[in-house]
Amino acid sequence: MKKIILFSTLLFFFICSCTKESAPVNVPAVSEKLFPKVKTIVTTSCTVTCHAPSMGFNTGLPVILENDTDIVYHAAAIKASVADPVTPTNHRMPQGGSLSAADIDIIVRWAAAGGTSHISPIHQ
Repeated sequence: MKKIILFSTLLFFFICSCTKESAPVNVPAVSEKLFPKVKTIVTTSCTVTCHAPSMGFNTGLPVILENDTDIVYHAAAIKASVADPVTPTNHRMPQGGSLSAADIDIIVRWAAAGGTSHISPIHQ
């Protein structure tokens, strides 16, 4: 019986030591740090041309990007429209152009980190 208890104890410590990982990266924090840059990109490249009906533009409907919640809600679609391959259902944005490689990289990294903002109740 003592051998079983000893073996079980050793096995437990071995398993615990093998599965212990390094401290996880705070992914939401990464996303939140990138959000101000993403918001600036969206504001200057998306809402001034299409995606803000309150400004009188209706060509970007049904995707509205007027506030932080809208941007976070559409994180995957924003990333897809600037970085993923074009398909019949995924069009390159902004229409008639493209973002800089640096802006695309910011959006891709933000989306990969969760696409959140500091006020993002959807992803908390």
